[in-house]
Amino acid sequence: MAIYRIMQINMTQKQVNELNHLRSKGMELPEWYEKREATLWRPSADAIRDAWDHYETVCYIKADDLDHVFEIGNLGPEDSIGRIGPMHSISVGDVIVDTGDDEVWYVDSCGFGELGTTYNRQVPSYEI
Repeated sequence: MAIYRIMQINMTQKQVNELNHLRSKGMELPEWYEKREATLWRPSADAIRDAWDHYETVCYIKADDLDHVFEIGNLGPEDSIGRIGPMHSISVGDVIVDTGDDEVWYVDSCGFGELGTTYNRQVPSYEI
């Protein structure tokens, strides 16, 4: 089994309030939100890279492969997940990093897309 780092874009309550306010006034939505939406509705390596600064590590998962990571991130078992922050179930636009070889993948509409490198981001470590 390998250890995979999961990265997601999660909105704060302040950001949710800001979006609700802007929408209620018919105002333009912020750039960060447009980048987030692109990772969800038009996932691609370019969209993920463009939104990279908005991703945060939310957990580590012990799994056999990417499909197993997706299964555990949605169904468990919980003891295979080391949570370090708020997270939602693994879905389109999320990033999966193989901590053994630093290969980086994103969840695509069907399957996984390859990003290749980790961009040397400092992230917390965690034991499962």
